[in-house]
Amino acid sequence: MKPLPLLLFPMFLFSLNENNQATENNISTTDAPIETVKTEESFLSTVEYGKLLYINPRGISCAKCHGEKGKGGQKIAKYYDKEKNPKILKGVDIREYSLEDLKASLKNEYKENNQRKRHKIMPMYYLTDKEVKAIHTYLQSK
Repeated sequence: MKPLPLLLFPMFLFSLNENNQATENNISTTDAPIETVKTEESFLSTVEYGKLLYINPRGISCAKCHGEKGKGGQKIAKYYDKEKNPKILKGVDIREYSLEDLKASLKNEYKENNQRKRHKIMPMYYLTDKEVKAIHTYLQSK
C-alpha cells in the first residue's frame, strides 16, 4: 500500500477588529514577529484632513460658528446689552488667520493690543500642531 501524500493547509484564525467585523488572520508557523511598517503616505491630502478636523475637531464643529468655509457670520447667540438693546453674537471670519493666530485661538487665546487674552466664548480644543496646520491649510485653500 502506498503512503498518502501529506497535504499542508494554511491555518486561519478569525477575530473581530475594532468595528466588530470578522477578519481572517493567517497564522504563521514560525515564531518570527510580524512587523508593521508605518509610512508618511496617506490616502487623505492635508487639505482633506484639515476639512475633516474643521468639521469635527473632537468638540464643537468650527463650522457651527465660523461657517462651512471659515468666513464667519454664523449666529451664535442673541443677547441684550446694558440698555436692553438686542444684540446678536456672530462667529468671525478666520480665513485670513495666520497659523500662529489660529494656534492661539484653538488654545483659547486671542490678541488684543498685541497681548494674548483668553477667549470668553471660544471652546478649548486639544489639537496637535500637525492638526492645527492641517486646518489652517484647509482654510487657506478656499
